[in-house]
Amino acid sequence: MKKVLLAVVSLFLVGSLMAQNAPMQKMSKKDAAKIAVTHPQILKGTEYNAVPRNFTSMLGNGNAIGATYYDLQTNGSMAPRMISWPDGAISAVWTTCTSASTGRGTGYNYFDGSAWINSPSATERLETMKTGWPTMAALGNGEIMASHNGSDALVIGVRPQKGTGDWTFTNLYGPAASTGSATSTCLLWPQMVTNGNTIHLIACTESDDGYLYQGIQTCLVYIRGTYDPSSNTVNWEAPRIVGDVTPTQIAQFSGDSYSIASNGDYVAILVADSWNDAFMWKSSDNGVTFTKTTIVDSPIPDGYNESTTEVLDTPYVADGSCSIALSATGTAHVAFGLSRVMNDVLGDGQYSYFPGVSGLFYWNESMPTITASINTMDPDSLALAGYTVFVKEDMDGDDTVWYLNNGNWPSYGVGGVSMPQLLVDGDNVYLIYVQTLDYPFVDINSSSYYRGVFGKKSTDGGTTWSDGTSWLSYNKDCFYIEDWANYSIDTYSDCLWVDGESVFPVVAPKVVNGKIAMTWQWDYFAGNEIKDNNVAVAGQESSIYFMQLDAADMGVYNKITDVYNGLCIDHTGIVDNTLTSMNIYPNPASNMVTIALSSTETANASLSIYNLMGQCVYTESLNVMEGNSFHQLNISNLNAGIYMVNVKTAQGTSTQKLIVK
Repeated sequence: MKKVLLAVVSLFLVGSLMAQNAPMQKMSKKDAAKIAVTHPQILKGTEYNAVPRNFTSMLGNGNAIGATYYDLQTNGSMAPRMISWPDGAISAVWTTCTSASTGRGTGYNYFDGSAWINSPSATERLETMKTGWPTMAALGNGEIMASHNGSDALVIGVRPQKGTGDWTFTNLYGPAASTGSATSTCLLWPQMVTNGNTIHLIACTESDDGYLYQGIQTCLVYIRGTYDPSSNTVNWEAPRIVGDVTPTQIAQFSGDSYSIASNGDYVAILVADSWNDAFMWKSSDNGVTFTKTTIVDSPIPDGYNESTTEVLDTPYVADGSCSIALSATGTAHVAFGLSRVMNDVLGDGQYSYFPGVSGLFYWNESMPTITASINTMDPDSLALAGYTVFVKEDMDGDDTVWYLNNGNWPSYGVGGVSMPQLLVDGDNVYLIYVQTLDYPFVDINSSSYYRGVFGKKSTDGGTTWSDGTSWLSYNKDCFYIEDWANYSIDTYSDCLWVDGESVFPVVAPKVVNGKIAMTWQWDYFAGNEIKDNNVAVAGQESSIYFMQLDAADMGVYNKITDVYNGLCIDHTGIVDNTLTSMNIYPNPASNMVTIALSSTETANASLSIYNLMGQCVYTESLNVMEGNSFHQLNISNLNAGIYMVNVKTAQGTSTQKLIVK
């Protein structure tokens, strides 16, 4: 029976680990995509061993609202875990844990409009027993959460008033998965959304080998519930297999390789597993009936069996980390990471995947579906076919992605650009995701690449996307190095490389008061740390960071180009910043503004104004005097909106927001 199946399986590099003094090398995205990592079995979700690492002091970035010693939040996709309330309140959950695995459960914090009610270092759980993988949604003005106990059921908690009052807990048992001689009612890795008092929940049946439901291993089921406020209880309907699939179509699902969304009476479920078709199951009548759309007809045969079907020679596939969001009119927007898989020996219980593949695939219902061959889902092929694919961006402006010789991709089981979260608000589509960082932002304890959280936006329903990419998790206490080729691992102490690992982003499903609310996990080491009984309990706490960003600033805030040009640095940067202050007044304004500058020297400067699409709409040269200087600027020809005004000299730069009314 399923007991503790809660972590990504271990990864073993093909080849030796990098020595501490190994040189840096330049590597193209294509070359990175050729590096394979061995996976012990097809199904993601088994506890694993790893080598412990030493603590290294790091500089964190963000507003911590929670903590956990459990160094894993998902096997692939992040469940709905945040609520942005209309009154400005926010609810958030995550998998928390004490320093022992028995203390794992649902961490919770609530923002009441002025402060978070719980300590950011607290690891208390909502439940009284060990659970994991929480999900949360609104029920009127109350809250509902679900987590799995790992043995026989989901733990469901409800309370009628958000942020306060006692939780009422019950168990939700799944349909009986059977080996023929034994059965299990276990439900695992839940995701949940709501519409009024209707609850839409998906979860996997028992994942231990041989436990089948309707002939499918680890079967993904949909269960609809109705909340009764008078009794504070939920009535659950009979489960349905997601996509109405049969064993000949899908032999097994993988944990967390799916996503669910709702908007009014529209409900949609996305499945983007590496080994099956990527498909959407969508309802327009609040979950009564569903229609299936195959977004990508995979090159891997239906019902693939690692032992008997056929050898696989590195087809491009989904990486199992995905997100779906719905507009108010029911249009589905989809994103999932890309990878490649290889099964060169049938029946050995292993396969390889390629974590250096750089591609995050975006699709919406205005686009054609795909019948894939072995290379159809190659990011370059998709781009040539007119699809939107977000690739790992050059992060220092030299048109090269930098890697270390034999550097490690930490064991998340996904591609180099992955862990997406989508949010739709009218014609605006927001995409938050994770990508590996360039050298020198690496964990020198394991020679592993750190990851960071990034964001982009579209203002025309996903047809086009802004040029600017926000590095949401960027730590301003660190800085990028202009000429990285002059630095080696031995000189880390001379270059503030520390940024830490930012992964597992969660985004609240609505823009409220013009703001996007999100969390992610930040910790000291790349990848999943292991300490206690071969499960993902780390030797140090990880932080759950919270960020609330003006939606209009997505793609403008902490732009990658601004980071490597030194525009995001407060007191340090690539060079000493001679511009010590900059102010714009009046602000907001409609005609003339004054730009007040303070500089430590007289210098020639350039003044540039950028719109929220990252486009330069105005530029001019000016002379900055030592001490204080003032510059008059006519902005009457600018459309109403938000702009970024940047003044840059050879020795410094400063940027301020300007609101034109």
